[in-house]
Amino acid sequence: MSFVARRAALRAVPRAVPRARGFAAAAGKQSYREQQEAMVAHAAETTELWRKISYYVCLPAIAACALWVRNVEAEHEAHQHHLLEENGGKLPEPPAYEYLNRRHGGPFPWGNNTLFFNPKVNKDMEAAADE
Repeated sequence: MSFVARRAALRAVPRAVPRARGFAAAAGKQSYREQQEAMVAHAAETTELWRKISYYVCLPAIAACALWVRNVEAEHEAHQHHLLEENGGKLPEPPAYEYLNRRHGGPFPWGNNTLFFNPKVNKDMEAAADE
């Protein structure tokens, strides 16, 4: 028997024997309905876990951070009032560093001050340009 004929005969043998067809559902011992019920139960448990984490961990953490920020801002406002009292109702002039408040392309279309200018805490660049 030639090599080609022997090879063809050996390749045909596994095809001739009928094999049992395997399905994914046959791999597990549970039926599809049991698997779905288990998945729904797991989803309910996981949902309850994250609900508890949200209520008992996240909300107290948010409240603690909000209180901390409130205290820090209150201290900052008290310091600002102290500076105003020391300097006769005006904030002290910041140092005139050359790298502060640079305008490379000229003033903004609405003027020298930024879009979020606050006269209580920011330097008025309109007044500085006039000087």
